[in-house]
Amino acid sequence: MFGSIRIILRLRVLPFIFFILFPAALVAQTKISEVKFIGNSAFSDADLSKAFQPLGFSVADTSRVWSSISQLLADYYASGYLLCKVDSFTVSTSRSRTNADLTIFISQGPQLLVGRIVIFGARFFSESQLVEDLDIHRGYALDQSQLESGISYLLTKYNDAGFPLAKISIDSLYIYRDRGADSLGIALTLNEGKRVRIEAIRIEGNTETKEYVILRALRIPAGSFFNEHEMTLARQRLQNLGFFQSVSEPELFQEGDTTGVLVRVAEGNTNTFDGVIGYVPAQAGQSGYFTGMIDISMQNLFGTGRKFSAHWNQETTLTQQLSIGYEEPYIFGYPANADLSFSQRQQDSTSVTRNFEVDGIFMFNDDFNANVSLSTVSTTPLLQASSNYSVYESGVLNLGIGVIYDTRDNIYSPTRGILYQTQIQFGQKKIYGPSELITPGTRLTNYTQHVSVGLSFFNELVPRQVMAIGLHGEQVSGTGLDQTDMYRIGGTNTIRGYLENQFIASKAAWTNIEYRFLTGRESFLFGFFDLGYIYSQADPLAHTPAISFSLYGYGVGAQVETGLGILKASFALAKGESFVDGKISFGIVNQF
Repeated sequence: MFGSIRIILRLRVLPFIFFILFPAALVAQTKISEVKFIGNSAFSDADLSKAFQPLGFSVADTSRVWSSISQLLADYYASGYLLCKVDSFTVSTSRSRTNADLTIFISQGPQLLVGRIVIFGARFFSESQLVEDLDIHRGYALDQSQLESGISYLLTKYNDAGFPLAKISIDSLYIYRDRGADSLGIALTLNEGKRVRIEAIRIEGNTETKEYVILRALRIPAGSFFNEHEMTLARQRLQNLGFFQSVSEPELFQEGDTTGVLVRVAEGNTNTFDGVIGYVPAQAGQSGYFTGMIDISMQNLFGTGRKFSAHWNQETTLTQQLSIGYEEPYIFGYPANADLSFSQRQQDSTSVTRNFEVDGIFMFNDDFNANVSLSTVSTTPLLQASSNYSVYESGVLNLGIGVIYDTRDNIYSPTRGILYQTQIQFGQKKIYGPSELITPGTRLTNYTQHVSVGLSFFNELVPRQVMAIGLHGEQVSGTGLDQTDMYRIGGTNTIRGYLENQFIASKAAWTNIEYRFLTGRESFLFGFFDLGYIYSQADPLAHTPAISFSLYGYGVGAQVETGLGILKASFALAKGESFVDGKISFGIVNQF
């Protein structure tokens, strides 16, 4: 912090005189059994003796005596006896010469309580206001830590007002006579320094990201006064973009008559490609087949802050998913982003579902934003001559609203903060077929509602060890529901230890608990335990009854920064599984 200061009170203590009244040869065998005090009136002997506990130390252990006397004096000073001193101490033995009495001679002086407080050099703020903000209680003993805290607060007050070079020092601590009693006066000297106006912002190290993208994220208006708190927030905004490997603390610079702020960044790897291929061998009369996944992410497209992602996943021979997304930041220069996405899922031989969605994201401040979405979902059954249809041919128009509150200090590896997300989606569903499923009692126009809630906590319990806890819930309700309206639970992003999208649920709740050992800025090892509950309502189309059950998964994993991006891998076991049944998953960590 600019203008920070450390205060150390130095009080003179008279030299100690140590009288040994018995032969030196017996010193090591003699123990202090009692401590007596001469000259004290402010405290009882019992209170003063606490500084020497436990007794029974050797009279030859002078360092132990000195340490205890220092603690005794510290207690006096904290109670306002700033002139207290120990004149001398003596040791006398009993006849057996195995026990000794330690006698301390004290000159405690008057108790000095805080009276006057003056601050020299105050111009921008009034002296009376600064003295009040110092928060030193008159009529009480001086608390050094409270004085330090008060001075730190005043420096922060000046920093926030545009005085980053402000300095405060103790001019004097003095004794004066007030109403027949001695009191303590405190005099501080304040040097406000020059009020700094930011006339220029300089960026260094951005080899890919456009300068206007960085300036936009900093949100430091040209011509504003320097504010250390705002500088800290500006740096955090840049870090949360996810574009940079590191962002320096903003620094003041002076060039001629121009004063500005310098920010240094180091570009990170924002474009990633991840591909996996696997083979499931033949079993139970079923032929073997290939599975695979391709994940493409461009988090800072052409250095403009735009985002693009594409994902393809072949789960089984008949089940696959494709999704594409694009985000345009700061529409018309306002803090609002537009997110366009398309996804298609083929669910075995049952159906194909396509989803087109447009999201508007409105950023109200650094921690809080809201979103409004409009989407269309169409479901087409895969028609076969002898099929038993289990889903409707339908189209759904959804309107969604949501909020996000995010105070994490790092989006990829947070050590503190919370992330709260709520999304509510209202839909109108129209059923078009197939004709075999349409009866006179079938409602062709239905209404649906999806609700999802997520709350995650991050806390660094001890240095480089972080506890991460996530609580999540999802629910769909309405009429005319089929499997395409349900949630798919299981796998990397929900309950680990199970296959991806293994379970179909109309209601689900789960918690993820991770204990992380940090190995780098965004790298860590972790152990985890996931616990969940799933409820699936009866589905007459699929001829399935209502079921509910609990499940859990556990395992270990790692997140590692690499040249390709941030890789995350885990080994997970499901409820009741043995080690050989464990599932390994890995992929690129993205924030879209």
